[in-house]
Amino acid sequence: AACRSTPNPNRNNPQKGGGASYKITPFRSYSQMDNTSALATFQSLASAMDEIHNRNASTLSFEELYRNAYNLVLHKHGNLLYEGITERLTVHLRRCGGRLVRLQRDIHSGQSSSAVIGGGGDAKSNAITGSDSLLQYRLLEELSKAWTEHRITMVMVRDIFMYMDRTYVPQQRKRPVYDLGLWLFRRVVWERSMGDDEDRVDESGGLSMGNVNNSIDDHPTMTTTTLGNVASTLLLQVIHQDRLDRLDDAPQRMALLRSLVQMLLELAHASNGAYADAASSFRRGGGASATAAANVSGVNMPVYERDFEEAFLGESQDFYRVESTSRLSHGISSETTNSSSNSSSLSAAANNDDDEDGKPAAKYSAMEYVHRAQSRLQEERVRASTLDLPASTRAALLRIVETELIERHARTLVEMEGSGFASILKVVASSPAIGSVAAASGPGGGVGSSRMMMPAGGDSSESSVVIDHERIKDLASMYELFSRVPSSVNHLRDALSERIKIDGRALVKDQENNVAPPAAFVKGILAMRERFHAVVTDAMKGEKKAQKRMKESFEDFLNADARAANCLAVYVDELLRVGLRGTDERKVSMELDRVIVIFRYLSDKDVFEAYYKNHLAKRLLGNKSGSEEAERAMVSLLKAECGYQFTSKLEGMFNDMRISKETAEKYRSHKKSLNNTVSNDSRDAENGGKPVDVEVSVLTTGYWPSQNVAPCILPPAVKAAMDRFQKYYLNTYTGRKLSWQTSTGSAEIRATFHPQKGSSKPRRHDLSVTTYQMCILVLFNTRDTLTLKQIRDETNIPEEELRRHLVSLCTPKHRILRKGSKGKGISGDDDTFTYNADYTSKMTRVKVPMVSMRDASSASSGGAKGAGSASAAGGASKSAGLVDGSASVPLSVEEDRRHLLEAAIVRIMKARKVLNHNDLVAEVTRQLSGRFVPPPQFVKKRVESLIEREYLERDEADRRVYRYMA
Repeated sequence: AACRSTPNPNRNNPQKGGGASYKITPFRSYSQMDNTSALATFQSLASAMDEIHNRNASTLSFEELYRNAYNLVLHKHGNLLYEGITERLTVHLRRCGGRLVRLQRDIHSGQSSSAVIGGGGDAKSNAITGSDSLLQYRLLEELSKAWTEHRITMVMVRDIFMYMDRTYVPQQRKRPVYDLGLWLFRRVVWERSMGDDEDRVDESGGLSMGNVNNSIDDHPTMTTTTLGNVASTLLLQVIHQDRLDRLDDAPQRMALLRSLVQMLLELAHASNGAYADAASSFRRGGGASATAAANVSGVNMPVYERDFEEAFLGESQDFYRVESTSRLSHGISSETTNSSSNSSSLSAAANNDDDEDGKPAAKYSAMEYVHRAQSRLQEERVRASTLDLPASTRAALLRIVETELIERHARTLVEMEGSGFASILKVVASSPAIGSVAAASGPGGGVGSSRMMMPAGGDSSESSVVIDHERIKDLASMYELFSRVPSSVNHLRDALSERIKIDGRALVKDQENNVAPPAAFVKGILAMRERFHAVVTDAMKGEKKAQKRMKESFEDFLNADARAANCLAVYVDELLRVGLRGTDERKVSMELDRVIVIFRYLSDKDVFEAYYKNHLAKRLLGNKSGSEEAERAMVSLLKAECGYQFTSKLEGMFNDMRISKETAEKYRSHKKSLNNTVSNDSRDAENGGKPVDVEVSVLTTGYWPSQNVAPCILPPAVKAAMDRFQKYYLNTYTGRKLSWQTSTGSAEIRATFHPQKGSSKPRRHDLSVTTYQMCILVLFNTRDTLTLKQIRDETNIPEEELRRHLVSLCTPKHRILRKGSKGKGISGDDDTFTYNADYTSKMTRVKVPMVSMRDASSASSGGAKGAGSASAAGGASKSAGLVDGSASVPLSVEEDRRHLLEAAIVRIMKARKVLNHNDLVAEVTRQLSGRFVPPPQFVKKRVESLIEREYLERDEADRRVYRYMA
């Protein structure tokens, strides 16, 4: 027995038996709702849904409707309610779909031009223009309006059947009411066949599930033109017209498209999920085969991707493929393909169009194309934002645009004649020096004539290198575009590398052909580096890969032979002698930093060291340095780059010069203490009895360039002075030995010439000459004419140096001696040289310059200032193999390399004991890369030499493995 308790109404009145609080009463009898009552209840709900669809919801009681729906579900009539809702929604959507189909037919029949739906005809006739556009937009507007009203309706319907959504729908794996309405909108309206314009509503108004099944079962196949196909085509046409900038009322039209795109996205969302009411369940027969058929036909594919995204991306790809091809050529590329006939007609319209400025697309240059592509990318980003496309669609769209506009034409844009990246780079690389006529006028050609020429650093006093910033801005625009497709940037790097190599090899060829001296070669390299550094830094945003390619390209042509290291040393010599004289510390630092940048590119750093040390010796011994601070700053930079070992000898040279100055000062004090103004040595008689003043530089043998030249025969007075110094030095510093290097000395000679006409006073000039020239000129104190053989025998000067110094004394500007033979060269041993008593000069102090060894070898008498210092020792240079401008590695450097390589091999093997050949080569190369890069063949030869001398031995089991022999 069941009972229930109810409160006692007299519980608060004790006189009426209020002592008891509750009383027991039986339950009311429970009655199950039968089918008739359920149908009647649903009819009231169906009428309410009709009123909502007819916009008469204000007359309804939503509380009562909710209670009725609640009772149907509570009394197990949820299936009746759900299918009834499906039937009523389908009926209303059939009416809506039929109205839209008939509207499209009216629009289609009212057009006089060729049909829009199905494609065909001329490309431009398929575009929406004129009055046709207004008619076509009516369908999109009505579709958007129907969708908006349907969503509002479904929100109200969902509120009524909220209890069913919470209980019956999850249990039966049905779609929620709101999602059901969206899904039916897709199936009944969006996928409505254009051949079906009937509403097909049950006239009796009763519940007919067969009518519902027929309505959905009549869904067309994917090959039939549907209302959604037509709407999607119109959407693409609107976007196409917007891309061509031919869309009237663009903001309003794009807002309409945005609402329709959001509709497709919401329909796609409502179609997701595994529901028991899938498409196959509504088909007659149902079953797994029907479901599989639906999936294959695309019914269950998300509607957004199927009906819009795929077509939109395909049309975009075709549009930009045709447009990009037409802007870079005079015709459409034969490779252009189209995904559909409709998108082909839309994209083809872009090929015959002119740009907004009226310029034919086929006339575009590379930079105009770049700017146009950047504009197109920005337009697509704005358009995607306006349409509120999903992130996946935006990313795919931008990838397509970047592929068609950039990746497919990257090589063409780089190589385009006159305006491509390579052509602009050539203009930047060939910018003339400041002050030249070309710099003032500016270049012409395909890349334009408007230029902004600026020196490196922005100040013409800092550098003579011109940086064409206008062209660099063009290169930056192209790099910014290409950087969207990382693989395309490789074309820019390749063009940069190729231009550096071409220009660099041209400079090397000029130097080989003696068109430019070594210093000019290095100046060209520095100018190249300034310009290409600006390209990499400003145009390519300092990209690491571009910096690496630039470094590798410079190394490629600079390390082809030893010429670059040689020329760089000559340039530094010229810079430190005269280039930096009188400049401030900032300018010195800037110039030396530029030199170090080129020095880093060199692999033969030991060759540079040899030449630099040779030139440094000449500067120090001849007192030719423009600034001692600059000299020490250069050594400090080299030390920072290569370590202490690299500069230890250079620093020792400076230390020797400091000690030599102190020694010279002490020697002068020693001579004063003797108080001898007249020499007692008979050898000083030819000097008027006065001792010759000498200033001796005492050099440490290991620090300075090796000098293997025998001393020449000095004049007796000079020899006497040297003997006196040697006696003083050896008495002061015991245990030392002096070896005189007459090839590196200089002298001051007072020469007396015949008086000019009308004067009885002899002319006197103080001649600044080398020690060899001094020895030659002193011979003419006793004779006016001497032959080459006589001079050689009496001075013992090496043959080549003798000829070089005689030619220097016979140059037209400083003709102290007259050569007997005709021509510029010395004919032979019998060629005579005569003292020129008529020599004249405006200067009392005359410095006689030396001709270069190259000019002397070619028998040229033209003086070459700066080619060699007055104290230069040509014989020493020859013996060491140091010839300015030479492309070969000097003999002394080759010898040093052999010793360094063998020492490194022994050091490595002593530590490792056993090592195979490849590992040994790699380790040796790593250790010696700071000085030079040994070729593997060179390493192999030194290993063989060490094996012969029993430092190493081969492993008996593996001949490529070496063992260290203790």
